[in-house]
Amino acid sequence: MGRLFGILILTSLIVSLSGQVLFDDIGDRQRSADLALQCMRTGLQQFSQGIEKMVTKKLEEVENVIETKISNLSRNVEKISDLIYTTQTEQRLLKQEMESLNSKADTLLNKIITNCADILNIYPHTRGRDGVYNIIDIKKAKAVYCDMTIENGGWTVIQRRVNGSVDFYRNWTEYKNGFGFADHEYWIGNDMLHRLTSTNPQELRVDMERFNGEKAYAVYSNFSVGDEASKYQLQVTGYSGNAGDSLDGSNNMKFTTLDQDNDRSSRNCATEYRSAGWFNRCYRANPNGEYTDSEKTGGVYITWYYWKNSIISLKSIQLMIRPRA
Repeated sequence: MGRLFGILILTSLIVSLSGQVLFDDIGDRQRSADLALQCMRTGLQQFSQGIEKMVTKKLEEVENVIETKISNLSRNVEKISDLIYTTQTEQRLLKQEMESLNSKADTLLNKIITNCADILNIYPHTRGRDGVYNIIDIKKAKAVYCDMTIENGGWTVIQRRVNGSVDFYRNWTEYKNGFGFADHEYWIGNDMLHRLTSTNPQELRVDMERFNGEKAYAVYSNFSVGDEASKYQLQVTGYSGNAGDSLDGSNNMKFTTLDQDNDRSSRNCATEYRSAGWFNRCYRANPNGEYTDSEKTGGVYITWYYWKNSIISLKSIQLMIRPRA
């Protein structure tokens, strides 16, 4: 580009020196002017071509830069798309894995901690520590009282009477679902009782105490309760203990409440004795009877007839089960 500007300047100088010896006549000056004009045209053409080449080169450079950036952007977009796809795939797999883990956890919980014996097996340090624990019943925690002491523990208490704080004269639905408080008096519920006794063979233990402090117990090596369709029919056999077999007449009996009479008596044993249970005609054991604050005699009270061959009221009674060894 500098050479072109030099030619133009030189040509201008030649035109301006019209009085010098080199151009001593008009013809020479005319030729000189034509030559200068030709040189200017040539210079301008070369200048224009140079500018065009320079612009073309710059445009090519810009185009190359743009193409490079577009190419890089395309690769980045592809990488982002791949990353999004990978992330979505990983999220889907993670969700499936979480669902699988939750399902396995539910299965394990339902299998592992379904009664107090499971708690004792998993946590041996609970031996000798009676109290309220949580077990799993249909994927939900259920508070129950566990006896971790008697005969090496692991007993799930299904019924407990200790102070008369809970009324046990209730209807079918309440006995179906359970009521009361695990830390003092409660009925675990017939539906849950069926679930607890239908998965594994169970044994039943009944502990009782008189107001004078005397205690006794009854153990049944076979205990199960049917579903609601069977009216929670009872199977109880294999007695041992020192309290007498007061459930001998309750085997194969259906559950009766004040609003569902399923016993073999001509009258409703539940309404007559203000209770509920597996009555025959009517009972020899009435653990769900009326609580008294002192020893009394009467059929409406908490009684276990064959202990003393009498219907004396009891200070406390507790029914509990555990898987049979």
